[in-house]
Amino acid sequence: MLKIRFPKYNISLASFIAQFLSLFLVPSLAALASVGTAQAGVSVIFPPQNTVNGPRILLGDVANVAADGPADQVLADLIGAVDLGASPSPGTDLVLRKRQIEQRLTSSGAPVSDVRWLIPEEVTFTGLGQITDNDSVRKIILEYLDRSEPYISGIYDLLNVTFSTPPALPPGKVEYRFSPQNSSNPAYLTGTVFFTVDGQDAGRLRVTAQVDLRLPAVVAARDLPRGHVLSEIDLSESQVPYMQAKGALTETEQALGQTLKTSVRTGAPIRNRDLVQTSMVKKGEVVTIVAQTGSLKITALGQARQDGALGQTISVLNQDSKKTISAKVIGPSLVEVIF
Repeated sequence: MLKIRFPKYNISLASFIAQFLSLFLVPSLAALASVGTAQAGVSVIFPPQNTVNGPRILLGDVANVAADGPADQVLADLIGAVDLGASPSPGTDLVLRKRQIEQRLTSSGAPVSDVRWLIPEEVTFTGLGQITDNDSVRKIILEYLDRSEPYISGIYDLLNVTFSTPPALPPGKVEYRFSPQNSSNPAYLTGTVFFTVDGQDAGRLRVTAQVDLRLPAVVAARDLPRGHVLSEIDLSESQVPYMQAKGALTETEQALGQTLKTSVRTGAPIRNRDLVQTSMVKKGEVVTIVAQTGSLKITALGQARQDGALGQTISVLNQDSKKTISAKVIGPSLVEVIF
């Protein structure tokens, strides 16, 4: 029969398993935390400061587990594989008191009574390595949005982010660059994050994000009928979804005095294609010509040679001098001489 030798005695495999199972009933390590008995074949020493590079804290990674001899290596390996719980996040600390560590060891079911323990009153575990989780990827995308058009021209909210399996980044100084894919709709952002660690390529991450993007636009302040000449009370400025903002005017002055070619409902953007310039002067109409320099203002009558909307320059026949001049339409039947 196979036998496993422990210091001072020999036991059969069946006897070893029976003793091992009996240890699941050990209620506490309080009496075992000090230097153990003469029969113990494994010693465990916890440094007060430890680093962890992985998702779990394994006892063998954070403590010195030593077998007294070759026959004790099986027990040492078993103790070294004990899981003490989840690791702290990279760059953060997890502090456990001696009693907490003892409780975790007891809960593990390992044969802790066959071990000599040396545990400080307080042990600190520091997470190493780099992780790429949802929060860190969102931060990368938000940094890109904060410095890129059209996002900085409006307001936006990052609705969701999905990404491929992140690369395993080694410890070191992490830098990254987001390279977006060309798209006609910035409300759906796709691109690749390229990572370097200490200046060396460390992998890439494919990212897709949905953005609630709103841009400034001139909108109808009330329901407006076709043929209506726009005034200030008809218009307001607002933020509208990106797809609705395409082609919309951005300043109310751009629409004032113009005529709607179609009806527009309250809150709908006003676009250039919806407008036609309103003629304030008709061809053949008698108009008032204004000429002003400093405090001197002269008026005369003239005849429009063409239609003219607000701000347009048209030809006008001065009825007194019988000369044709260029004048700017500044109101209904009113033009101003351009010097």
